Amino acid sequence: MKRLKAFPLMMLSIFITITSFSQSGPAAKPTLFNNFPASIACNEPELERIFSITEGQQIAVVFQNGFTVNGTVTTNIVRYSNLQSVVIKSPQFDNAVFSISKVTNTDRSITYTGRIINQNYFDGYELKKDASGNYTLSKIETDKTLHTCNQQ
Repeated sequence: MKRLKAFPLMMLSIFITITSFSQSGPAAKPTLFNNFPASIACNEPELERIFSITEGQQIAVVFQNGFTVNGTVTTNIVRYSNLQSVVIKSPQFDNAVFSISKVTNTDRSITYTGRIINQNYFDGYELKKDASGNYTLSKIETDKTLHTCNQQ
């Protein structure tokens, strides 16, 4: 009878051990923008300047708070009459990608959207426009923003 009690206890311990190992998540990613503030003000003339740089050219995009993105314009394409997109690859931030788009609205106003991300890091920035019409780079958690594709 004692052996019958020992067997279920042994099986329960094995099950708990296997379950605890299988639930351990992936290793935490490091942060890339740890030394920079959660929110960085942007000025529109500097954002507009990005769209005048051609593919292959170097650019330094200067934001407030001493934050600068240096890199190479890898793409500058007009997708539609009202949409232009630029991609900057920045070795300064371990080849992070700054992707920014300019949309010309029907009322001729301009809206900018963009992100600075590196899929190997936990954090990034998203370009947002507030209610007053001012643009800021706001820190984001890339794992909540980016979805990985599992190809088989």
